[in-house]
Amino acid sequence: MFLLSASCWVEDLPLDEINDVYLLDFVGPSGFVQAIASKVERIVILDHHKTALEMLNGNTSVGKNVIKVIDMERSGATIAYDYFKKNLLGSGKISNSSSGAVGVGNELLPESSLKGVSLLQMFKYIEDADLWRWALPDSKAFSSGMKDMNIEYNVKLNPSLFEQPLHHNINVAAGTHRFLLSEFHKFEQLLKLDLQSVINQGMGSLSQKQKLIDEVLEQSFEIELGGGLFGRCLAVHGDSISDLRSELGNQLANKSNRVKLRGIGAVVYRVPELQNDQLLKISLRSLGSEDTTPISQKYGGGGHRNASSFMLSSDVFDQWKVGASHEAQDSQSKSV
Repeated sequence: MFLLSASCWVEDLPLDEINDVYLLDFVGPSGFVQAIASKVERIVILDHHKTALEMLNGNTSVGKNVIKVIDMERSGATIAYDYFKKNLLGSGKISNSSSGAVGVGNELLPESSLKGVSLLQMFKYIEDADLWRWALPDSKAFSSGMKDMNIEYNVKLNPSLFEQPLHHNINVAAGTHRFLLSEFHKFEQLLKLDLQSVINQGMGSLSQKQKLIDEVLEQSFEIELGGGLFGRCLAVHGDSISDLRSELGNQLANKSNRVKLRGIGAVVYRVPELQNDQLLKISLRSLGSEDTTPISQKYGGGGHRNASSFMLSSDVFDQWKVGASHEAQDSQSKSV
């Protein structure tokens, strides 16, 4: 099994060493899936994006060795949870124990935390935020708390993220004992997340995060989306709080709508991992029926109707700027 991130390119992947490729919440640009499919035995796509559905469903160029599970009513996290639980259990690679845990090899992955909250419930909270429903109790606090934990999800930087916590690794030579024990606890942190503890953590940080968002919103400016092809909206430079881009973008879209522009907010920031200050990520959020995907697809990106993104050079983005601040006008519209 090999897990791909959006920054991977086909030519950089050791596909001659791989049988199965899983694309989780990502299908890449046009032709990406087909290029990989011709080099491996099987591709499994688990996605929920509108653009993935449009790109792959009914596409005859996608090979028979491509398995697709695309469901816009679920998050990528719950799609993956359901898929792997069903298929690994069915294959015999995972077995249920009498204690109610899921076993991989000789080790057990507990389906519930120490306080009895199921892992599935945690996934439901993640989905509630990802699909912007906010229907579950204290859902925003949970989302805030998860961000506060600052877990490194990049498996290249944190290899222990998907490693099985073998107990014998604890009993090693003294020279490496501290490192392996630390790695063990990183894995345990994922498995034993406590729902209420995460919510409590988030409760304490929500107001502070809103202050940061308010400060950035004050610096919003008008842009012509696509140089005018897609109308106008408000944008902000969000490098300092890019981890809050969803909430920031949603509030920016509301502000844009209030000043009679399109109900879209563009959060613009650099991705440090790319090591390219001239390349910007444009993260779009929108209200109601405002569809951001035509804009993102125009520039090689994708996503959902109300949340999508793409990469753009800073020179091109500078040409989109109208430069007029709408803070004064927005204040007037709020008081009407």
